[in-house]
Amino acid sequence: MIVVEHETTYPTDPETVAGAVADLTAYPAWQPDVLEVSRPDSAPVAVGTRLTQTRKVMGRRTEVVLTVTDYQPGVRITLRTEPGAKPAVTQAYTIHPDGPGSRLEFRLELDGVPRLAEHLVKAQLGKQVPDMFQRLGVLLDGR
Repeated sequence: MIVVEHETTYPTDPETVAGAVADLTAYPAWQPDVLEVSRPDSAPVAVGTRLTQTRKVMGRRTEVVLTVTDYQPGVRITLRTEPGAKPAVTQAYTIHPDGPGSRLEFRLELDGVPRLAEHLVKAQLGKQVPDMFQRLGVLLDGR
């Protein structure tokens, strides 16, 4: 299993950061590997919300179906692939107050990546994850 953890701070209040992270259809604006997101409905995000992300992974377009498995508005959101998906993906975002701003903790788990590809995937994620949260910071500055 590959685990990537990242923590960053923003001068933005936690509610705004949490709102950006919970805006599932806006992920392409700050996650460069996410090309588009579709949801079967426009209901507010809640546990059980499903979405399909079209991603560019290692140069290939792929679709990933995710479900919100934990949601505490303003604090945490966790997304997981369907049971049996290969690789199994879990994305967890937790937001904490940090002085006048906020601290965002991110944890990504990938289970089922072929062993021969693990090194390449880890290297790619090592570059991609910090960039992703820098892009989120730029987006937050514009709000």
